[in-house]
Amino acid sequence: MRQSRFHPTPAVLAMLTVFYFVACRLGLMLASVNRSATPVWPGTGIAFAAFLLLGSGAWPAILLGAFLVNMTTAGTVATSIGIAIGNALEGFVGAWLVQRWAGGRAVFERPQDVFKFFVLAGATSTALSATLGVTCLGLGGFADWSRFGAIWFTWWLGDMGGDLVVAPLLVLWSLHPHVRGSRARLAEASALLGSLLLVAHRVFGGEAAGTGGAYPLEFLCVPFLVWAAFRFGPRETATATFSRGAIAVWATLRGHGPFVRPVQNESLLLLQAFIATNSVMALALAAVVLERRRSQEALALQASELARSNADLQQFANIASHDLREPLRVVTSYVELLAQRYRGRLDADADEFIRFTVEGTSRMRDLIDGVLAFSRTGRKEAAVLTDSGQAFDAAIANLRVAIEESHAVITRDGMPGVTADPMQLVQVFQNLIDNALKFKGPARPVVRVGARRQNDAWLFSVNDNGIGIPPESTGRIFDMFRRLHAQDEIPGVGVGLAICRNIVERHGGRIWVESEPGKGSTFFFTLPAS
Repeated sequence: MRQSRFHPTPAVLAMLTVFYFVACRLGLMLASVNRSATPVWPGTGIAFAAFLLLGSGAWPAILLGAFLVNMTTAGTVATSIGIAIGNALEGFVGAWLVQRWAGGRAVFERPQDVFKFFVLAGATSTALSATLGVTCLGLGGFADWSRFGAIWFTWWLGDMGGDLVVAPLLVLWSLHPHVRGSRARLAEASALLGSLLLVAHRVFGGEAAGTGGAYPLEFLCVPFLVWAAFRFGPRETATATFSRGAIAVWATLRGHGPFVRPVQNESLLLLQAFIATNSVMALALAAVVLERRRSQEALALQASELARSNADLQQFANIASHDLREPLRVVTSYVELLAQRYRGRLDADADEFIRFTVEGTSRMRDLIDGVLAFSRTGRKEAAVLTDSGQAFDAAIANLRVAIEESHAVITRDGMPGVTADPMQLVQVFQNLIDNALKFKGPARPVVRVGARRQNDAWLFSVNDNGIGIPPESTGRIFDMFRRLHAQDEIPGVGVGLAICRNIVERHGGRIWVESEPGKGSTFFFTLPAS
């Protein structure tokens, strides 16, 4: 087993021995089927917690405590040693199995590990102690072999109850001993515990309990376990389960509660099965809530880091664009001045070199403007009810010169109101229509914009009769700086569609294209309805 951060000093081992001895002696006071077999055995939970927290160094305390308990109950030195070995072995094996396959000390933090704890420690390791213990009693003449099954089942179920009810309480409070929280939270915890104890007393020990009544009133305590699981955590849930179980055992011994039967051992076995089942389910529910809470905290942290990273990236883009624009503006101005002043006065190669330089600086300016425009789409302003028709009209006004030069025909259907940032919606329409004009075919450009309702969103379409897009390229044209044509064929920098995708996805929609080369394209995007 792994080295523990809890060190089993001689003083700790001595206190553990005394604690184990006292708890087990109290449990054996309830034995009836055999003096050494009881349906309530907290020692298993103590042993499991000791081995899980202290490591294998806890064995002297558990072995000595178990030996003293059995020597002062019934049996010889030999049978007491055999039973003590079984008591220590079940705790060690249970802790080793949980350490190996169920998360170790974090066993109660994930629901799957809680169920593994039930199988590995609660059901499997306890069978070792029951088998070895009853066999020792039979060989020593302290148990009738004909009653082996009844004694074994009582022993096993009692040990299982100790593992499933006592162990979680000890492990969780040892790992998290401090009580923190606001006054309101502490008051809620007190109200929870007080209400649970009151209801448990009424259900198991009060007048409402009766003696083996026909009504399943014991389930009235379940909502309080759910309350503990949802509002607090595994530690408080284990505390609530243990507290309810203690009251239920006390009341059943006094002849009250729904589990009372003519035979006390049968009553306690039924009660232990009920308590153990409730414990596993409540701990699993608490683990689910804890896991979800941690996932939400991790997501919130990642969202915060992503927001900060986006803000830093946007600031960098703004600064870089500004710092790059100024020297580029100087270079462009002087290159254009060279072109104006010396065109035709130098040889043809010089004129061509100057032209290449002017085109390169212009392209660089367009790239910087594109990066800056893309970074600005990362700032999603508050989405408001927006008239998409007005956004379309604004985009047409911005493209008026390009529309007139291309003699394009642009029409639209009735346009709905959507929940969006108005300026960014204008940008989407403008980029898609501008693309239709830029990638026009030999015929006069015709662009039609439509919209139709699709569940809780609006589906917009921008259809053109341009040159179309090859099928293998429809999925990558929305990438940043992705171009399908050479610069000298169709100018551009390849950020328009990337901006559209960024805007649409930040509004909770999606964008895609359907196209056939030579026949045109239709761009679709969705936005939430108002």
